[in-house]
Parts: sequence; C-alpha cells; structure tokens
Amino acid sequence: MKQGIHPEAFPKAKMTCTTCGAVYQIPSTVKEQSVEVCRGCHPIYTGKAQKDIKGGRVERFRKRMAAGHGGLDRSVAGKK
Repeated sequence: MKQGIHPEAFPKAKMTCTTCGAVYQIPSTVKEQSVEVCRGCHPIYTGKAQKDIKGGRVERFRKRMAAGHGGLDRSVAGKK
C-alpha cells in the first residue's frame, strides 16, 4: 500500500443533523459534518411517508370502480 495517499480516518467523527439537532458519532474521513436529514427525522425511516403514498393510483382506481366509470364499455367490448 502506498504511503501518504490515503485520507486520515476518524473513528469517532461528529455528525450533526440540521433538521432535528441530533448528534451521532460515526467513522468518517471528515472530523465534523452536518446533514440535512438523519435517520431520526427522515420520512421513510419514521413511517410518515407511507401515509402519503396510500392516496395514489390504487385509491383513484378504487374510487373509479365504485362509481362505475372504470373498465371497458360492455356494449363495445363484444363487437369486433
């Protein structure tokens, strides 16, 4: 391994979340760093994103089917 080309490793580097203010100690090549969103406040990890996803295509499909406006027109489908 060549000497002098590898970055210095900090086993207990400080990472700070700017959104929630949480501070973590992580291994890194930078002594201190800040991130916008961490695992404590990210929507995917906290489960908040799942509530937004449910109102998408499936919900619109079910609403259309309940109203009777989805699917094929039966009078035209049998004629070819």
